[in-house]
Amino acid sequence: MKELNLEYSEIYEEFEKNSEFKKLSENIHHGLTRLEHVNRVAKWSFYLSKLFKLDTKSVTRGALLHDFFTSDDINRENYKDFLKEHPLIALENSKKYFEINKIEEDIICKHMYPITRKKPKYRESILVSSVDKVVSCYEAFRFQAATAVGIMILFLYNIR
Repeated sequence: MKELNLEYSEIYEEFEKNSEFKKLSENIHHGLTRLEHVNRVAKWSFYLSKLFKLDTKSVTRGALLHDFFTSDDINRENYKDFLKEHPLIALENSKKYFEINKIEEDIICKHMYPITRKKPKYRESILVSSVDKVVSCYEAFRFQAATAVGIMILFLYNIR
């Protein structure tokens, strides 16, 4: 496990040094920062890519860049369109600040499938898209679930 954490850290090092990428820590996304979100997606994708013998570096880099946009990039007038457009904004930002390969580009562009309608071309893209959905659901509902469990515990405690 130590070796895996070191390998992840080596991939992440490039992003850690980029001031634009670090701005993701200033944006709230699913109740935490966008930086925390992309890291969670990247770490899970990293570990699963090892398990499935995929291109781990491309998976991790693509996952880190899949939501690479700041509040300045968001058109707040129409959020529904933003869901479809933000992968292209993330791709534009990614190309501006990093060198990316075709797999990473596909991961970034197609992580919102089926909302964006274009199917992921690579297994690496399917993996990151799937992990992003699981992580997003967890992040969006974790407070509600914790509240529900807390209420249930109080209820059970009070009826005994």
